[in-house]
Amino acid sequence: MPYLRKKRRRAAPPPAAIPQDLLLSEVLPRLPAKHLARFKCVCRSWRAAVESDPAFVRRHLELSRAAPPCILVIPCEEFYNDDDDDDDDDDGAMSGEISFHRLILGEAPGTADVELVFDKSWPEGIAHGVLPTHCDGLVAVATAADQIFVCNPATREFVALPPGSRDVLDVKAPAAALGYDPLRNRYVVARYFYRKYDLSKDVASGALSLDYEIGHETFTLGSGGGDGCWEPTADPPHAIGPARPVCTREAFYWCTAVRRPSALLRFSLRDRAFDVVPCPPGADYVHGVDHLTELAGKPCYVQPATETAFDFWVADDDGGPRPEWTLRCRVDFADYGPSVGSDALSVVAAVGDEMMIAADHRNLYSCDGRRRKGARLLVDMEEELAYERPDGSTYDGELLHHVVPYVESLVSIGKCNY
Repeated sequence: MPYLRKKRRRAAPPPAAIPQDLLLSEVLPRLPAKHLARFKCVCRSWRAAVESDPAFVRRHLELSRAAPPCILVIPCEEFYNDDDDDDDDDDGAMSGEISFHRLILGEAPGTADVELVFDKSWPEGIAHGVLPTHCDGLVAVATAADQIFVCNPATREFVALPPGSRDVLDVKAPAAALGYDPLRNRYVVARYFYRKYDLSKDVASGALSLDYEIGHETFTLGSGGGDGCWEPTADPPHAIGPARPVCTREAFYWCTAVRRPSALLRFSLRDRAFDVVPCPPGADYVHGVDHLTELAGKPCYVQPATETAFDFWVADDDGGPRPEWTLRCRVDFADYGPSVGSDALSVVAAVGDEMMIAADHRNLYSCDGRRRKGARLLVDMEEELAYERPDGSTYDGELLHHVVPYVESLVSIGKCNY
């Protein structure tokens, strides 16, 4: 029998290693922050990139912006003042915690869930009345007690900013603007305050008049976290009213108070100066009726058109002091509400022509911003969602649902630049 030579099996070539620079520029930045928190323990270079490399943080943020928009919900329990016969909300009531939840919309209409992103206990108390604003993964939460917190839910950073200048209003509508200053390469929080506030009403005409002195200041986030200080700016040229500020890549927009005709105040992040911006044609801002919001990075003015429909005006924020308003669409809420006097109406996401609109701190709608069709209810956040705490318990009672658009990022509050 002839000798059969045994064939030698060739060893498989080792898998090609992914170059380190490709890993850090294209692979790791595409991962969610919660995965990066674990993967940074793999080696020193990964830890350094995730924690302190501005290029890595910037790349992660760029990819997050390009992804479909997320929606962040901050539920707050409604408190009532037992001494008030009308059971009005007691915005000064305090809570010992705050939580941030990502809204997950199901494929079937009316189906949705929420995922707890971050929960923070705060024994000193957080006032019930809050208003959040968002920029690049950071969320500024202003409260009715003039507290301001800045949080990055993805990295679990939570900082209380030091008190600003004294406000003569003991409890006021919460307001804090949050944005990015491109010249200084830093993130900025802004607030207004009154040195004097005396509102009176003429008995004969019913006209309101306000004797006031107002100030405005900014806090630059960066080294030291919340240990910095507030810096005064030029005083606003008019009184500012109780409405959500709009934060774009170029400026902050505030609503004026007791001024006819109404106007908006634009605070440029580049120049740190104010300009007066007229409202859209025919608009005369009335708090609780008109609304100021943001649409795809631009200021959006929401004005009642009929008993159930609103006009959405958008202005190009190209850095100029006099943006031009364009009527984007009219949205009719006839099938679901809200009434013209709704408490809140804001655009929380926009993908192409599709807009998602939050109303009354409770309902989330979808509409086509070009075809002039009615709004479609996506989810009733009060009836259809349950918000869990880390221990598995859920929030009880009636809730106010504060909704903001959200882009996950690794931006650090302590460094806050990229």
